[in-house]
Amino acid sequence: MKKALNLFFIFLLVLGMTIVGFASEEYETVIIRVSSKGSAADVARGQNLVRAAEELNRWLAQKNDKRRVKVEHIHDSSGTDDNETNRRFFLAWHSGHAEDIIALPHSNVALYAEGNYALPLDELIKTSEFGSLLEGIYDNLWEAAKYKGRIYAVPQDAEARVLFYRKDVLAQMGWREQEIADLAEKIREGQFTLEDMIALGKQAQEQKLVDWGFYHRPTNGPAFTMILRAFGGEVYNAEADKIVLDKKALTKALAFFRRITQEEKITPEGMTIMEWRNLHQVWVEGDVLFWLGGTWHWGEYQQVPYHSTLGELTEDYMFANMGYALFPAVEQGGRPVTLTNPFVYMINSKTKHPDLAFALVALASQPEYNALHAVNSGHMVISPDAAEQPLYKENAFFKSVAYMLEYTMTQPNTPRWNNFTTALYKAVQAVELGQQTPEEAVGWMEEQLKHDLGDQLLILE
Repeated sequence: MKKALNLFFIFLLVLGMTIVGFASEEYETVIIRVSSKGSAADVARGQNLVRAAEELNRWLAQKNDKRRVKVEHIHDSSGTDDNETNRRFFLAWHSGHAEDIIALPHSNVALYAEGNYALPLDELIKTSEFGSLLEGIYDNLWEAAKYKGRIYAVPQDAEARVLFYRKDVLAQMGWREQEIADLAEKIREGQFTLEDMIALGKQAQEQKLVDWGFYHRPTNGPAFTMILRAFGGEVYNAEADKIVLDKKALTKALAFFRRITQEEKITPEGMTIMEWRNLHQVWVEGDVLFWLGGTWHWGEYQQVPYHSTLGELTEDYMFANMGYALFPAVEQGGRPVTLTNPFVYMINSKTKHPDLAFALVALASQPEYNALHAVNSGHMVISPDAAEQPLYKENAFFKSVAYMLEYTMTQPNTPRWNNFTTALYKAVQAVELGQQTPEEAVGWMEEQLKHDLGDQLLILE
């Protein structure tokens, strides 16, 4: 009995010492909240920060820092436009409840910088032990992360808008295998134009091989600005720092949207009120000949089961049945276009732990993390080192779209940009629904932007 009691007291003593030992190792858990948006395949935008937290916590332990980071990530794949995302963030910011890190397209940088919502990063990049991790990022992507010469974001990825087309439908139309293989190059050289695309889409419909000849995105987004610029439109004067309303080019671009919906009828007039999932299903099942999407859809279709029978597509199926090219030139011999709208990480200016938030962003920008996101989501990497990662370098799709960066454009960094894109989207919608002529829509845009922008608007007659 006595021996048993002694063993019991020894057990209590050891337990007590263990508890004291654990107590001496106590640390503060720091919650870093992250929000990102994009397709379901873009979830690594935030999940890379979750992975980076493990690396950061090991570093903190080595430094005897008693803090440990836990990342809480929310990803929005609903297709919510930037205006709504920004509205939610700004309301939360004013009440002190906004996320510590947010991943958004770079065209929002100026708005966040102007409103002091985003933390300036120049000093942290210079002084943080993690700043060196960002040194390899492409210079042009850094320009997309700046406003008035200061850095307010860290580039997260890049992409290109592409015109997808159905190889299987072209084959049914009598195209030879080599003709199909040459289409992307003919578009690149300006030999296959927007007129050719419209005519081919209509022919495929008339042969009852597809329901529709051409689809574009249903919600507000950079594709509409890209098409306007394909028609020669100016949208921003950097020297004057003013939004440009180029009425002649805008009338031509809106006439294109009217033509494809109201005249040639290769695009449904309700395109701008279509559900994203419906759009993707119709495309992956082969009921549309041309679809103006983006490189990221290549990754999305392999991860989201849009096809009613095949579910998630294999890359082999996609290479066999889907082609991709630049957006065609308006005129024979003209220059095709694409647009990149890089996503960036911005840090909340009110975050309580700017050093940890920045460390997470820098760690998540390392080549292995960035290449993982790029390949899984169909995006392009942010640095030469990431491009050398075997996962990315050996990927056939990325090899085949690399040339598109020679034809790309970006959106301007101005806090007034969303005013312009919102008005442009509404004008496209009105024209496609047959509610306004192109001229009437341009007139409406002029009045709306005069009201919204005042003397910050430059009008080209």
